[in-house]
Amino acid sequence: MDRRDLGYIASPEDFWSVLRGVWFSPVRFFRGLDPAGGIIRPAIFAALVLYLNLILEAVLQMVWLLEFNYGSIYAPFFGLVVAIVLAPLLVAGLSLLVMIVLGGGTLSHGGFVPLFRSLSYASAIGIVLWIPFAPILAIPYGAYVATTAVRETANVSTARAAAATLIPLGAVVLTILLLLGSDGAAGFLINPPGS
Repeated sequence: MDRRDLGYIASPEDFWSVLRGVWFSPVRFFRGLDPAGGIIRPAIFAALVLYLNLILEAVLQMVWLLEFNYGSIYAPFFGLVVAIVLAPLLVAGLSLLVMIVLGGGTLSHGGFVPLFRSLSYASAIGIVLWIPFAPILAIPYGAYVATTAVRETANVSTARAAAATLIPLGAVVLTILLLLGSDGAAGFLINPPGS
């Protein structure tokens, strides 16, 4: 049976198409996302978004502070290892927490894998977090996109999807802000290049 017979309009999963779809038409993108697709592409996508953020933020700080050193040569390699390991683990943890809040993990479209795929692609909003002051707008919009991803994937109401998404995300952001303190929290939200 063809995917179109099941009501899915193909959402392209190449890097730029995902960025465009998630940023500019998230409802259409997540409705068209094939829940039976694999987890490799979404995991690589989330890792690439995190990697680009790490690298671009490091480059911005080097240029802003005019500090170029030999440690900068190794940063891309360490950043790649961190991104490949950390991004899929963070998305998997969020997916599990969302499933628990939704009621034990019985999603109408198959469980963990479709939710992992959707939330991995929802990480596209994070592509701008390295830009100063961008987190102020990207974090609320990212919460909306993640809620949309859960709603479309789990086939639940907007209120239920918002609760299932925002409880774990809110706990993570609040924990980060509390650990950073007041000065660190302000820096986290505005992301000044000289910090």
